[in-house]
This record gives sequence, structure tokens and C-alpha cells, in this order.
Amino acid sequence: NTTLPHKDNWMQLNIQYLRLLLWALLLSINIRITQSFVTSKICEIRVRIRCSTLFANMEQQSQQQTPADTTSPPFPRTFYRRQLPSTSISFSSPEGRGVFASAMASGGTHSFFPLIEQLQTQPEPAFCGLTTLVIVLNALAVDPRRSWKGPWRWYEESMLNCCVDLEKVKKTGITFSTFACLAKCQGININAVHGSNSTVDEFRRVVKETCTASSPIQTTRATSFLIVSYTRKVIGQTGTGHFSPIGAYDEASDHVLVLDTARFKYGPHWVPLDLMFEALLPLDPDTGKSRGYMVLSYDGLDGTGLTNGEEDLSHLPLSVLFGSKKSKDFMRREYKQYLQELEKEGDCSITLTSVVSFWTKNYTDNNHMREIVEPQIQPVDLADIQMVESIRRLLKSLVKLDEHSSSIPESMFSTSIRASSDCRPDECCHPSTRNASGRVLEISPAEVLYVIYLASLPKDVRRDIVYTKDVDESNVLNVDDITRDQLLAEAALISYAMETCDVVI
Repeated sequence: NTTLPHKDNWMQLNIQYLRLLLWALLLSINIRITQSFVTSKICEIRVRIRCSTLFANMEQQSQQQTPADTTSPPFPRTFYRRQLPSTSISFSSPEGRGVFASAMASGGTHSFFPLIEQLQTQPEPAFCGLTTLVIVLNALAVDPRRSWKGPWRWYEESMLNCCVDLEKVKKTGITFSTFACLAKCQGININAVHGSNSTVDEFRRVVKETCTASSPIQTTRATSFLIVSYTRKVIGQTGTGHFSPIGAYDEASDHVLVLDTARFKYGPHWVPLDLMFEALLPLDPDTGKSRGYMVLSYDGLDGTGLTNGEEDLSHLPLSVLFGSKKSKDFMRREYKQYLQELEKEGDCSITLTSVVSFWTKNYTDNNHMREIVEPQIQPVDLADIQMVESIRRLLKSLVKLDEHSSSIPESMFSTSIRASSDCRPDECCHPSTRNASGRVLEISPAEVLYVIYLASLPKDVRRDIVYTKDVDESNVLNVDDITRDQLLAEAALISYAMETCDVVI
């Protein structure tokens, strides 16, 4: 503007210049901000592309996995109980209480109260059979004659190891025949019936006999209890084979009360009797036989009830000397075959020498017989302590009187047990010693072999030996007939194990 003074023109130019610088600065800042935004967007796009590629690869790999991999959840499923099916009535429900009131009014709860006092939850998912037997043994007031904890004698599952390996039972459970073997070894009477060999009317009769009192006010204690081995699926429950005691019977509704030992799954419940009988009929895939029911009873015999050595294999007293495992049946079968071969060779008589030769592997292993018989835990009751001492005195005398006693080396009369360093890597020299912290009976191999020798003989020959006149007239030996009967019972238990070793259980 030529009209403005020269000084003013210069000032105007400076202002315009400053404006241009300011706009340039603002433009530069805007460009930097835009560049940062674009860069961040590019990074975000790259991350998204990489993530989508990674997820696509993971999905493709999961689709290529085997069905077993896709069906296996990352974490094991857990359950809290199960809903009873419509075929069952919960014991604690209003309807279940009504059925119980009806059963009690008709005397059908005779066995309920002793069993409910001892009802417990099985400690392992596969221990239904063992826990059922423990409940019945304690309800029958059977003295296990061994310590449970402290000074108390009481049945628990770990004591039931005469026919089974408890570690194996934890995985597979037990069969109907194994249950019978375990019960028999505890000295109680058993009457086992497979479902296929019975009828629903016969089953109903047995239920009434065990669960129903002669009058609603009967005060005598129940001396027999009924247990069932059945298939859960028939009743509409989850699972397969199961054991449980039958606690009561209501004749009006024809229902039985199942005292389920798997209380983490089902509590006690009522089931129609005819449906329960149907559940006894399916075959057990492990045995090829049907399941069934069993009456367990006890009359208090502890060995003193045997007279003149007459053993009744439906009722044997508890062993005070040995325990055994059904898993060693293959060794019993080998022994039976050995005796049969001796008979074929013309040597019909079983001698102490032949028994010692087999069970020591021709005198190379003095402890081989402990594979089938293990010393019991030392008794805590004074009467049992005295019984063990008397039996051992009797055994030592019988061994000395035997014409083949010279076949037993002197080292076999020692009660010492091999040290762990002498065992094979896969062998436990003395399982009972470890389990009982050294509280096992000290019994020599010679004494063990003589009991096996007695078990190998016919019952009448066995009795003649134990009641031999030479022993009776001994001035040193002081044993009574009760001791002799108990020794015969010890032999009968081993004989029973050998007789049943061919039975598929």
C-alpha cells in the first residue's frame, strides 16, 4: 500500500511473515499427528492379520486331532450326587417316610436299625462290596480280633485282604464270588444265590425272612442280613454292578430299602422288589454269571464251636495265624497239579517231604510259601495271644513227631524274615511287616509248611494227626481240644483256598 508510510509497510510485512511461520508450524504438527495415527493403524492391521492367521492354524490343527483328543475335556468333570430315577423313592422324602412308616408298622424294619447304626460311605469309588461287608460284619458284632486304632478292635476295609489285592480292588471292585470268599474268611455263615438260580417269589421269601420280625414289637436283635449284588442300569441308575445291604421291606407296597454305600451318589432309597430281582439277573462280564443275593449270619462262634475237628466250610472261624491273597491262585493251581502228578506216579500218599520240596523250590527258598500265606498281625486280646502260643507249641510237637521231620532243615525253624536287601527288585519279602510296622506274628517256615501239609490231606486224616495219641500223652505239651480245633480250622481255610483256586471270580 503506497499510501501507508514506509515504516508501516515494514511492520505489515513482518506480521504476515509471522503468520506464515505459525501456519507452517501448525501444519508440521498436524502432519506428525497424522503420520502417528496412520502408523498405529498400520500396526493394528498387521496384528489383526497375524492373529487371524494364528487362529486359523489353531482351528485347522484342532480339526485334524483324533476323536479321542476332541472328546477329552481339558479338566476332569466332577459331580455332586445324582438325581434318583422315577423307579426309586428317596428314603428322606415324604413318600419315602410314608413307606418306612408302613414297613415299621408291619415289622419289616427288623434289620434296619442294626444296619443303620453301621451305615457308612465307601472310601473308594470301587469299594462298594468291601464297605457292604464291613457294615454287615459290624452290625453282626463280629470281633475282628485285631486292632483298628489304638486299643479298639473294629472292622474296616483294609482288614478284608484274605482273598483280594486291595490296590486292584480300588480299580476293578470285586465280584459276587469274591464277596462270598471274603465273608467266609471272616468266620460268618453265608448263603449265596445267583439271580439266575432263583425266582422272584423265592427272593421275596428271603427278604421277608431277613427283614421282617415275627411281631412289630419283637426286641431280639437280628442275626442275619441280606445283601444284593445288582446292575444299576436295570433300576435306571447310572453305573454298572453294585453291592448294597437291604435294610427293610414294606409288604404293602412290595418295596425294599436299599442302604446304598455310595452315598456321594445316591442316598438310601426304596425300590420295587420285582425290579430289584430283575437287576440281579444280568450277567457279570467278568465272570459270565449272573449277580445275586446273599444272606450273611453269625452265631458267635470263634473257633470254640468246632467239635472233634469237624469243619463246616460254610462257617469257619477267623484265622489267628495267616492271611492270604486270591491273586496268588496260580500258585495254588500249580501245587494242585503237583499233587495230582504225584498220584499219577503211584505215590498216592502226601508226605511232609513232598510238601516241603515244592514250597521251598527244592530247598532253595525257605520263604517261598509266604507268597500264598502271610502271618497275621499280632493279636491284642489275651485269649488270642494264648491261642497263638498254644497252636505254635502244638505245631512244633507235630513236626517233631512226623516221620519225615528230618526233611526240614534246621534253618527253617527260625522265625527270622529275610532282609529287604535279599529280595528281588519286584518282590516284597513280607508285605504284612511293612503294613503293620513290624507287628506281625513271628512264625517259622517249618510251622507254615506243616499247616500247608495238613491242608493237603483229607479231613479225616488231618483230624487223626492233630488228635494223635502221642501228642495227648506228652508231658511237655499242654494244649486243649479248642487249640486242636483252631489248628484244624487254620488248615481248613488254606484247604478251602486251594479248592476254590480254579473258580473264576
